[in-house]
Amino acid sequence: MTLKTFNEFKNYCNSLKNQALYTISQNKEFFVEIEGNDLYFIPSSSQKRRKANSEKTERVLEKLIQTNSYMASDYKEITFHASYILAVAKSYQTKNIID
Repeated sequence: MTLKTFNEFKNYCNSLKNQALYTISQNKEFFVEIEGNDLYFIPSSSQKRRKANSEKTERVLEKLIQTNSYMASDYKEITFHASYILAVAKSYQTKNIID
């Protein structure tokens, strides 16, 4: 089971408030934050908020469903935020396997 839409993705991110997440390949810590209708990824190393684009996030999720690849490099033509999106999607998938 995986996330399919930006709204599903954002709703799951809302449940991750103040929870540290880690990118899959480089194990870099980051957090997600929702402000109004906007979703941000916040790497711990820089603390610089990076706004998620809804269309690009959905394209990554669509490609993930098709390929089942969690390698951010497979998504570099879509967005450089893929490592964050994939880490959240993997967290969601793992949580739903356990539940």
